[in-house]
Amino acid sequence: MRIDEPIPSEACRRAFPRLPVVLAASALAIARSRSVVVTDLSLEGAQLGGRDLPPAGDDLLMLVGSLDAMATVVWREGDKCGVQFDEAIADETIVQMKREGDWSSVACWSH
Repeated sequence: MRIDEPIPSEACRRAFPRLPVVLAASALAIARSRSVVVTDLSLEGAQLGGRDLPPAGDDLLMLVGSLDAMATVVWREGDKCGVQFDEAIADETIVQMKREGDWSSVACWSH
């Protein structure tokens, strides 16, 4: 396959690549809220880590810094889950989330 050829859809599960991140966030669901860590992020979804995460099918509001996004949990396994955003988020929003939710700055750690 040449580099400029499209990847067959069956070879790729996601339309947008995920960026590895470590962002402090909150996940608010109807039953309760919880602190989470965003471990990867794309325009259409994210992977969250944390305790007592909601099951697949639950809706939640993900807060990172001053930004929020409505999402649906599409899978959960142990202390991780994957969410799909109700509406794709913009590249600028990802940049702002990375800046405002940077785990090391939230935890007051030096780089």
